[in-house]
Amino acid sequence: MLRIDNLKVTIYAADKKIYSFGEKGTFPHYARSAGNGWDSLISPGISSDDYVRIELENLYTNHSDTAFSVFFQFMYYGYEGELITSLIRSKAMDLLLAVFIFCLGIIAIVYCILLYPLKKVVRQTFCFAGLSLSAGLWFFIDFNVQCYLIPLPVFNNSLDIVCMIITSVFLVSYFILLLHTRWKILLSVEAALEFILLPAATAAQLMGIYDYYDFVNVIIVFTILEGISIPAMILYENIRFSDKINHSLIDSLALVAGMFLQIFGEHRENKTSLFWFKLGFFIFLILQFWHMAKSVKGIIADSTKAALLEEQKQELIEKVQKDPLTGLYNKSATQKQVAGALRTGNPDSLAAFLMIDIDYFKKINDTLGHAAGDSVILIFAGNLRKQFRDGDIVGRIGGDEFAVFIWVPDEVWICEKARKINAALAENITLESGACSITASIGIALAKCEDAEFESLYHQADEALYRAKAAGRNQYSL
Repeated sequence: MLRIDNLKVTIYAADKKIYSFGEKGTFPHYARSAGNGWDSLISPGISSDDYVRIELENLYTNHSDTAFSVFFQFMYYGYEGELITSLIRSKAMDLLLAVFIFCLGIIAIVYCILLYPLKKVVRQTFCFAGLSLSAGLWFFIDFNVQCYLIPLPVFNNSLDIVCMIITSVFLVSYFILLLHTRWKILLSVEAALEFILLPAATAAQLMGIYDYYDFVNVIIVFTILEGISIPAMILYENIRFSDKINHSLIDSLALVAGMFLQIFGEHRENKTSLFWFKLGFFIFLILQFWHMAKSVKGIIADSTKAALLEEQKQELIEKVQKDPLTGLYNKSATQKQVAGALRTGNPDSLAAFLMIDIDYFKKINDTLGHAAGDSVILIFAGNLRKQFRDGDIVGRIGGDEFAVFIWVPDEVWICEKARKINAALAENITLESGACSITASIGIALAKCEDAEFESLYHQADEALYRAKAAGRNQYSL
């Protein structure tokens, strides 16, 4: 079983070709090689005396030595199933690390969903989620087994570079959100260039002009720039703002160290350096996740506290504005609500202000008691509220006096409405202390919004109410 990294491979035994991989026409036209994959060679019976020749060819000259090393390093013999099991077992730590980092990203996405309604640090949490998800996929690619499981080798070849670029973009974006120094504009430029690089490299790959791996050197340049600029900005910011150390930035030094060891290892063709890069990245993500989790906990706690304070504030406002017995607006709140409606209303709209009084209420109090009087007011207020829309202003402005403000189409409409209100409010009530009948008298004031003021409407409606009572009660007057 062979691990073939972007190579054309031909194997001869006794000058007879027994195996080939990567021949022209065996991979998509938009790729320069068959990509990165595993393949199996069933031996045709090679004897110990046979001369075996292996020809390797790689069009990606920027990593030929690495590709050749991978080929010879991952050349196994034995039964295929046992070899795959052994490979998975030997790479178990890489798999666990990839899955763990990917799960951090999933948790961060959940945090984003929780924080979105609060409009708090969603961008930073989102960048962390993208960083963890893309890094998890990137680390999984280094797990090597997926090259065997996924049947399209070119896909594995491309996925490596794509995840590398996306991880880098999210990493730089994350630091941009963490830093406060104006020099972070340099990181913004790097992130923008890398963001442009991904679709450009994809287009070049699909058109068959370049492969993703042709951009490896460009990515390495970006990595070096980030490895220099990020720690420099961290150092500058912590010196500049020494009174407030940014621990999230300090934690990133582990990542920067791993990044430099990775670059050094790539230069020396030393693959073991990936261990230090993964370790640095793992430490960085764990520490960042810890800070993020604490931040999210604090934000949720603050939001809960703020919601509680807002609820208490609303309760206090209701106590100030609402009549304690009926729950309707009190006199001062009614005045403010009406004045506000007149101030913001359409100047040509017709405003109606109704004064409504319970007929012979003093007699009810005198004969049945004040407790019965309160019950009558509560029942009356409930029936009155039902006669109007939610946006209409209904208030209790005195003992048995109520006021209503509504917008009406014309005088005929409000007169018909008043007749219906009189009919709806007339009711026979049986209480513990006795029975009584209640009716209401209504005084109506009408005015154009641009000409109306609360005081003038109030006095006109009060005079109309007096006329309704003088005319025999249980009726309205305009």
